[in-house]
Amino acid sequence: MTRQTSQHDQVNVQAGKVDALGERISVAIRRVGGVTSMSHKANVSTSVLRKWRAGQSEPQVTALVSMARAAGISVGWLATGEGDPEGGEPPAGLGRPDADLDALEQIALKVLALLDKRRPDLSPKARARIVRLVYEFYIRQEKPMDEASLDNVIELAAFR
Repeated sequence: MTRQTSQHDQVNVQAGKVDALGERISVAIRRVGGVTSMSHKANVSTSVLRKWRAGQSEPQVTALVSMARAAGISVGWLATGEGDPEGGEPPAGLGRPDADLDALEQIALKVLALLDKRRPDLSPKARARIVRLVYEFYIRQEKPMDEASLDNVIELAAFR
């Protein structure tokens, strides 16, 4: 395995430590805000993450992919230490580098609850379109949609 360093401050890879899978997992964990956050995003327990980080066991490929996507780092780098940590793996969600699955989940819950109250007659396709539009607004504006705008989107999408 070759040692890789990163020019990107967020990854914070130390030259002598990337040969160890546990250290690369630690980098991924720091990028998502800690063990608890990674546990939720990668759908593994905190105790399992700690074992992987300590080298007591190794993750399956699916877990590596989940962790890499959650952290916005390359799966190849996380698994092997080779290549660029920033190399082309988008963070989790819809294949978009700006996707935020936690926000998407919250938006979907809110919008679907509103639709159940206001427009229970909408087709599943129309409901999905509304969730997508509200989520895209959130991504572009970096803030939730206000109630009046949300009502307008619901009414417009209902007639589409």
